[in-house]
Amino acid sequence: MYDVVTIGDIYQDVFLLPQKAAILDSPKFFSGKGLCFGYGEKVPLDSISYFIGGSAANSAMNFSKIGLKSAIVSSVGGDDGGEKILEYFLKNQVDTSSIKQKKSDASNMSIIILYNGERTIFTYHGDRLVEDFMPKKSLKTRWFYLAPVGCDSSKLENKIIETIAKNGSGLVWNPGNFQIKKGARNFRHILRLTNIIFINKDELTEFVDQPGKSETHDMMKQLALYGVKIVVVTDGKKGAICYDGSLFYQIGASEDKRVDATGAGDAFASSFSANIILSSNGKPQGYQPDRETIEKSLKWGIIVSGSVVSQLGAHEGILSRSEIEENGKKLFKLNSRVYTR
Repeated sequence: MYDVVTIGDIYQDVFLLPQKAAILDSPKFFSGKGLCFGYGEKVPLDSISYFIGGSAANSAMNFSKIGLKSAIVSSVGGDDGGEKILEYFLKNQVDTSSIKQKKSDASNMSIIILYNGERTIFTYHGDRLVEDFMPKKSLKTRWFYLAPVGCDSSKLENKIIETIAKNGSGLVWNPGNFQIKKGARNFRHILRLTNIIFINKDELTEFVDQPGKSETHDMMKQLALYGVKIVVVTDGKKGAICYDGSLFYQIGASEDKRVDATGAGDAFASSFSANIILSSNGKPQGYQPDRETIEKSLKWGIIVSGSVVSQLGAHEGILSRSEIEENGKKLFKLNSRVYTR
């Protein structure tokens, strides 16, 4: 019996820090800016670093570090990268028995260019099927953590629903782009069983899609009406807002120096969830945490995400439970604002 099982992609992350580049203002880019290098030039790097990443991987690592018995359901390639990924998780007490190794495929990879505090990411995604993320019938866990899945996940959702009905497991969901674009009304079957959902402010507007209603609090209430017990909306450097069906909670972001934002959202979500999991007393699906637990969970999320962004890579800054508590004592001013609306 696991405390929590994460489901989603695993990546090899390669971080490149170029010595110089040009930033071009142009409406041709989604962000309005482009990171540019001389065409045909040899670009010198200050450093190159290798890490393991991906939302499910980042979350599983964080859960394990906090002291929860964790496993991950995913797949890797049959290459050297796949072998290194499996070795890495075993070394860090994350169970790998539900990771499929596809001998004929290459492992996922991200090339992350860090420049002036911002990231530009090149990604390679292997040939993954929804079946690669299906939990085994024999798998037993108190909680599922469903990370973004870049494909039609309807079979997976039905499998999770079936398992929850059988075992009463809790569910944390961080929907991916495919699910966001499809819209919340098409996921009412799984939202009604979702204990916690994590979504950023921009995704929320597209996911809920209430014509004439773009107010964040109204959209959070709509997700609660679909059955979600705790709705958490992140807003980057502005922090996060949480709704438990009756009260809203707002907390600011960490003041830690930002070196690399990779994995910050995963660190926040999994740390918040870890405190809820530890507090659920073996009755996850029907568990509704009280105000004190939610406020503490928000603090855990901000503390760990702040630590993660202060270092390179998604795992270097994760903290043990005792380290989180110690950091919490130092950050005594870190409080959430609680209100109704």
